[in-house]
Amino acid sequence: MKKILLATTALALSAGLANAQAVTISGEGRMGIVGMNTGGGWTWSQENRLQFNFNVAVESDHGLTFGAWSRARINTMSTGVFSESRVWVESNGLRLTFGNVDGAIRGAGTAFGYAGGCSVGYVGGNLCGDTAGLVTYPGVTQGQNSTGNLATTRTRIDYSMGDTRVAISHDRVGATEVGARTSFDAFTVAAGYTTSGTGIWTVSGHYNGGAWGVGALVAHDSTATNWQLSGSVALGGGDLYAYVGRVAAAPGNTRAYGLSYGYGLGGGAVLTAGYEAVGTDRSATIGVAFGF
Repeated sequence: MKKILLATTALALSAGLANAQAVTISGEGRMGIVGMNTGGGWTWSQENRLQFNFNVAVESDHGLTFGAWSRARINTMSTGVFSESRVWVESNGLRLTFGNVDGAIRGAGTAFGYAGGCSVGYVGGNLCGDTAGLVTYPGVTQGQNSTGNLATTRTRIDYSMGDTRVAISHDRVGATEVGARTSFDAFTVAAGYTTSGTGIWTVSGHYNGGAWGVGALVAHDSTATNWQLSGSVALGGGDLYAYVGRVAAAPGNTRAYGLSYGYGLGGGAVLTAGYEAVGTDRSATIGVAFGF
């Protein structure tokens, strides 16, 4: 009986270890100073964050791969919160995802950045004016929630073949999005459409010149056309990024511009300073972020 019990325990432990090998944890740590001015003068605050991404991937029989994801985030002066999860199944480049996932435009419908931007400062963009309104002002595209659950259930389907990805996403109570992106040589081009509002389409392109790059993004609905032009270059041991654009829903006026410089400290840590203006809103940040 003891031998049977020991053997059963060993099998259970080995199965647990095998499953544990399918779990990976990545994340980010950051600290810095953030300034915001939304019309009432500048306010400055100390900011820090620790973030863990939990990823699970297992392979079943018949060529199917299953995966899942959730995020834990601990911000300044707050207790940690978990995001809603997402779960997917994939085979031969086709993936079906349920849950807390970015929509088709953020996942496949822009050629660079996060929805075309969010690239200013160590925080990854407080105002995100370089997304031409796709993330903020008014923020029309579907995005995942890092600190809680979505307001509705979401489904997304992706098909990837080489450097090309096509996606469609749908919120049970909300919009439907489609997006497509492909790369050839140093060029990447993308397009997307969302039924949000009166219907919005976007096209974008990016050229990667190695030590430098340039990009352009246009987002259009029945009332306005937003755009951004951006560029990055290796400079002084770091990377300089800048953009100019138009965001029709910005408070005060439609102009948007930003400047950011990041210097690598080694070990994956980057010291970054950035300034951004979208309409009459302003943001300034300086801090260090590192991934693991």
